[in-house]
Amino acid sequence: MKRITVGIAVLALAVTGTAAGRSYKERTSLRRELESLRGELWSARSKADSCNLFLALEEREFLGFDAYIDSLHTQVRGFENLDPGGVPGPEYPEYLVLFDRYNDSVGAWQTKADSLRATEASCRALAEFHNALQDSLRRRSSEVGGDV
Repeated sequence: MKRITVGIAVLALAVTGTAAGRSYKERTSLRRELESLRGELWSARSKADSCNLFLALEEREFLGFDAYIDSLHTQVRGFENLDPGGVPGPEYPEYLVLFDRYNDSVGAWQTKADSLRATEASCRALAEFHNALQDSLRRRSSEVGGDV
């Protein structure tokens, strides 16, 4: 009978030890998972912040270029409004220079506008990815009873 009791005790210790080892492994695995998510979140936040900074600079440059084009347009219209019959002969060479500069700038404006839209879309995607990671980290952390 003593052997059976000792056998049961040994078996109980083995089961308890195995369960404790499994619990430790699970906690370690969860800790690593959360640390990995935090690292990904930090990286995503850094990329989103950098993108937003670049977007602000690109937008500022675009607005300056837009004002320049408006100024050229105003100057061109000023020449065209000098005389109801058209631009007077003596002013015509200067008008042509401004007109060509304005036309060239309009094409460049479209390229800059397209670039600005693409940058904005890229920044939005990075922000959405960051937010999804943050939600995932919060959800996973609350599932295991931890804090973000």
